[in-house]
Amino acid sequence: MKRPVILLIKSRALAVKTRGITPPLGLLCVAAYLRKSQGASVRVLDTVFEADPAGAALRAAREIEPDVIGVSALTCEAACAHRIAAALKAALPGIPVVFGGPYPSSDPELALGDPCVDAAVTGEGEETFNELVRVIAGEGPRWREPGTLGAVAGLAFMQEGAVRRTGARAPIEDLDSLPTPAWDLIDYRRYWRRGGMASVGKRPYLTMFTSRGCPYRCVFCHNIFGKTFRARSPESVAGEAAELMRLGAGDIEILDDIANYRQERFDRMLELMLERGLHPALSFPNGVRADLLSESSVDLLKKVGTGEISVAVETASPRLQKLLRKNISLDKVSRAIDMMAARRIFTRGFFMLGLPTETEQEIRATARFARQSRLHLALFFTPNPYPGTELYTMFAEAGKLPAAARPGDYDYFGSAFNGSQVTAALYRRLYRQAYYGFYLNPLRAMRIARDRPRWSDIPARAYGLFRNMASFRRLEGN
Repeated sequence: MKRPVILLIKSRALAVKTRGITPPLGLLCVAAYLRKSQGASVRVLDTVFEADPAGAALRAAREIEPDVIGVSALTCEAACAHRIAAALKAALPGIPVVFGGPYPSSDPELALGDPCVDAAVTGEGEETFNELVRVIAGEGPRWREPGTLGAVAGLAFMQEGAVRRTGARAPIEDLDSLPTPAWDLIDYRRYWRRGGMASVGKRPYLTMFTSRGCPYRCVFCHNIFGKTFRARSPESVAGEAAELMRLGAGDIEILDDIANYRQERFDRMLELMLERGLHPALSFPNGVRADLLSESSVDLLKKVGTGEISVAVETASPRLQKLLRKNISLDKVSRAIDMMAARRIFTRGFFMLGLPTETEQEIRATARFARQSRLHLALFFTPNPYPGTELYTMFAEAGKLPAAARPGDYDYFGSAFNGSQVTAALYRRLYRQAYYGFYLNPLRAMRIARDRPRWSDIPARAYGLFRNMASFRRLEGN
């Protein structure tokens, strides 16, 4: 059997309020797995750098003549993904187009309602997509038959006008057995000119996962990696950190959902970096679990070198903490923030405003908690009720889902979703007040300038903050 030729495409949002971008780490992991398992020839195309994403995808497909094309998309990137699929199918109808990523995982019905999409990988992608590629190569035209696709766990596809999901695939337990991401397949230095998920600015950085899965059951979670925490060994993490630094990355963004779930492992990971003389500026843009953050961990983070730590508080309302099943201790969160502030570790907080049943008093309490904290930055999100999540059901039952909502509305900042008890006009006013009350504080501005790892882009980021994140202006294109 000839080695398969695969084209992997990262979709993008056609209009976004945030400036940072990040390398397509998921696709690089899938690409590395395909090469290790099947010796596949893989091309990775990130359309974030393309003025015409569909045209770039078609040119790449014509150039390498792939056996399978995979398109990865977040929900806010869905419009672009479908345009890419349409262009590919119109010109190259015989090549299978498979969607993957959070968008088809949470809403396969919408993704597969497009006849240009042949199948969707749901959840963790390496093993499922690898097996699907084997099936397509081995079965020829018969791969499309329901009996053939039905044997591949972790897939969704159309059968007789309805979406059929195959059985869930068991998560990969031994993460150390996975190959490191295929960084050679992209020009990763291009991302250094834009900045990443962290808010510390433009710099040479790369990204990594040290674990997958989260045992908590927050109602807003996509649940891509499952509810079982699976972790790489500290030795594996330190080894990859060294490799990323050899590639030129002075900063590393760790994208785990909950990297510090097991304190002993987390601390050992940092200790090994110190023992090996590694001092990357570590950032945790997806957040750490603040109520699990120990003083020993904070000390080690300071010694290794920390770019930015994010903590997801969500709400200052104990009632809403239970409703969200976040159940985080606000006292422990405050203690963690204070520990990091005392060590001048740049810290960012995440909050949600506009949750189902939320009152005006609860919105104000969350804004006040952020304002009175020692956080350097605070981001106030409008809750995104993604299909397939419990939050979506809550919004639907409360009659709070906008009838005209579309994938591009899932923006986090000033989006269309207000599930609270306050009017839309009052909600917008409270949302803006939360931002202004937090940032228009001379003492906080001084702390930001003092502790920020890089400050040359502060004016541009401040402008973007108030123009985009703190506004409800709709960006056209999605």
